[in-house]
Amino acid sequence: MIIVTFSDPEEQVVEKIKAVLAEDQEIECISITNGKEMTFGDVEIRTKQRKVLFKGKEVELTAREFDVLYTLAYYHDQVLTTRQIYKAITGEDVVSDYHGIESSIYSIRKKLGHSIIQNIRGYGYQLKKEI
Repeated sequence: MIIVTFSDPEEQVVEKIKAVLAEDQEIECISITNGKEMTFGDVEIRTKQRKVLFKGKEVELTAREFDVLYTLAYYHDQVLTTRQIYKAITGEDVVSDYHGIESSIYSIRKKLGHSIIQNIRGYGYQLKKEI
């Protein structure tokens, strides 16, 4: 449901509509163990080994950080909300640990560079196409 007042700026109305449309987008729980290796610029994700290489050197990620990065890479052509990322990782659609997703994104940016994950203001996150 969208609640809009006449005093809302046009940009805010558009953002509210985008957020509602995003909630209807189906995101399945993805299987990381059967995934493929992916490369985005200097970042290489080796799914079966659950390893991430940055400029050829292994970067230590927590299990949650790896899952978040893999999810963003798997859906690299989409902008995902924290809810969608959480649902893809856990299979649950319950609001419980969205802050954990945001903390993981912060940590990933510290380890792999701030430009790797793009923040789409008022909507969500996307792995930057060209890192």
